Amino acid sequence: MKKATQLLIMLLVAGIASGQQQYKSLLWKITGNGLQEPSYLFGTMHTTDARIVNLGNKIAKKYFDQAPTYAMEIDPGKGLDNIGLLTKLMMGGKYSLAKMMPASEYSFLDSMVSANTGFSLAMFDNVAPVFIMSVFEMKTLGLTDTVVEGSSDVLDVYFYNKAKDAGKKIIGIETVEEQLDALNSLTYQEQADLLVQEIDSFRVNNEAGKDVLKYYLTQDLDSLNASDDDINKPEKFYKALVTDRNVRMATRIMGFIKKQQTFIAIGALHLPGKDGVIELLRKKGFTVEPVSD
Repeated sequence: MKKATQLLIMLLVAGIASGQQQYKSLLWKITGNGLQEPSYLFGTMHTTDARIVNLGNKIAKKYFDQAPTYAMEIDPGKGLDNIGLLTKLMMGGKYSLAKMMPASEYSFLDSMVSANTGFSLAMFDNVAPVFIMSVFEMKTLGLTDTVVEGSSDVLDVYFYNKAKDAGKKIIGIETVEEQLDALNSLTYQEQADLLVQEIDSFRVNNEAGKDVLKYYLTQDLDSLNASDDDINKPEKFYKALVTDRNVRMATRIMGFIKKQQTFIAIGALHLPGKDGVIELLRKKGFTVEPVSD
């Protein structure tokens, strides 16, 4: 009886350990559920950093090359030049970012924006705070705008241009409107409050963002997921920005991989976790396993 109990404890511990280390790859093979050919799911970072782009080439190039179709979150060739979408970026005349933030945080953000863009934050005073927050978060990761093969595109757009040059079919999994609506799921004041929290956290510990880069470069999606600050944001924001989008992307991925072999590139944080795209595909009967070679 004692040995049986010890064996049970060992099995439980092993199960917990394996559960904590489920996602140790950026590239995943999708098979089963009637698929004639495998498709591949790759987790990206929206950055031009050469370390990220070179890693993407190293891991994924063979599988990208063999797929006749390339899918990404948004097709850059569709919808990005729609002037009407700019209204979703703007707060309207009665709002002012300077009036929605404490002076100390505003001044700090102004200095960072000026250093990185050459423009005063006043130029963006009417832009929805959540978009300013997205830019701020990327600048705190310690990423560099280095060039690979003459290109200064972010990783998924880098693949997009290669797909276009190769004559691949290109699929945008989401629309620009859908992504903007997700970002705008909070009121402007709630967005401004979140931006202040981001700034305060960075000022207390400006090294935290470097862990994100480390986890990505070592393909450690478990740690990357655990370090995701979005989970600490308001529930409705996390739901709109992450879980609802995961469901939408997984559903659409299921549809087009049944029609053609596809290389799919989406943000790495959409892959892991019980509500991530990998598990959503598995729940629908697909086999999704890491690519190790």
